[in-house]
Amino acid sequence: MLPTSRRETYDIVVLGAGYAGLMAGLRLGRRRLGLRVALINAEEQFVERVRLQESMVAAVKPRIASLSTYLARTRVEFIRARVRSLDPERNTINMEAGGTTREVGFTQLIYALGSHVDTDNVPGALQHAFRLDPGEGPRSAAALRAALHQFAGRPARVLAVGGGPLSIEAAGEVKSAWPGMNVTLVSGMRAGDFTSEKVQAVLRHDLARLGVMLVDNERVTEIKANELVTAGGRSFPYDICIWAAGMRAPSIARQAGLAVDAQDRVVVGTDLRSVSHPSVLAVGDSAHPNGPTGAPFRPSALTAAVSGVYAAEQAAARIVGKPIRPFSFSTFAQAIAVGRFAALFPLDANDNPILFVMGGRTARRLRDILVWLVLHFITFERLLPGVQTWPGHKRATVPLFGEASGDRSTAQPDISGRDLS
Repeated sequence: MLPTSRRETYDIVVLGAGYAGLMAGLRLGRRRLGLRVALINAEEQFVERVRLQESMVAAVKPRIASLSTYLARTRVEFIRARVRSLDPERNTINMEAGGTTREVGFTQLIYALGSHVDTDNVPGALQHAFRLDPGEGPRSAAALRAALHQFAGRPARVLAVGGGPLSIEAAGEVKSAWPGMNVTLVSGMRAGDFTSEKVQAVLRHDLARLGVMLVDNERVTEIKANELVTAGGRSFPYDICIWAAGMRAPSIARQAGLAVDAQDRVVVGTDLRSVSHPSVLAVGDSAHPNGPTGAPFRPSALTAAVSGVYAAEQAAARIVGKPIRPFSFSTFAQAIAVGRFAALFPLDANDNPILFVMGGRTARRLRDILVWLVLHFITFERLLPGVQTWPGHKRATVPLFGEASGDRSTAQPDISGRDLS
């Protein structure tokens, strides 16, 4: 049994330092609030998930290499530790660092542990396929990079499975870096069929320009050591398989007894509070709102960042006893990398593509600028806590919580899929 240290209690604890968790922590760091805030994360570095496909080719230099240094002059206490369990009845978190367990208490918790590639639904995916997940695990993006470099210069057979943004980015990145590899994108739908026909056409055109083979409407039923099998009876031999068919949140919330959906995301109201344990708020990929949020609450860096800001405001509002509007936001653009190319397109407030779709190298350069801007959205909040706002934050028309309404039904909209841009 690991030794246990003393327990400390905080006004607000934030679990996870991704886009959502880091924004929440920084927002709570305002001196006038006078709150005791802890931000817990397993790693010292900040992971830009929107750049994980780049790490398949070469290690990506982190733009925030040390969270403890980044937060040193704020009022947020950074704790590097891995969360082992959550007890929402006792308002405690059990975590482990350096061979020692530690328990911390909280008055409110912001659950921002993000998501990972879902391997639960297809036999063999966990054992045989690589995933674009951070860390140094045997099937992580770092392990995938090592495997790809072993096959460099050879016509290796690479399969990317999914059909959504993550698999398209994976397939495009491999084919751009190693044109001699045979890269095939296997989709249970038509690859790129997740926004509009115009966007789909640009994505498929850029994949074809790179030489990626597209296999549509083939649902994968099993992944063997060197072969992928589909429901249609087809088999595809491979040297490297990249699994990118859906995302799942960590199981900690489910194990703690919080109400979660089929992907272990915490079911929350439009105040982002858990429908089963209101002292817990959930944000980003870990959350599943049960009501309207303006634009659809799809996984993206923008959704994560602005929901983190809102959760911090919601937590602070409870302390001072002042209700605030339900969470809402608007979108403005989306970009999906396709190796050295990209598809970039403006969106209306409700997340629908409008006006035009840009492809090719220019779109990729603009996409990289957008990724850079997301990080500086966070940095600006660090410099001036409380300054950030976002499009659509006043869109919600339902009554403020604490008034006559406040729907906490368990109806759950479909927010599946993954957009890393």
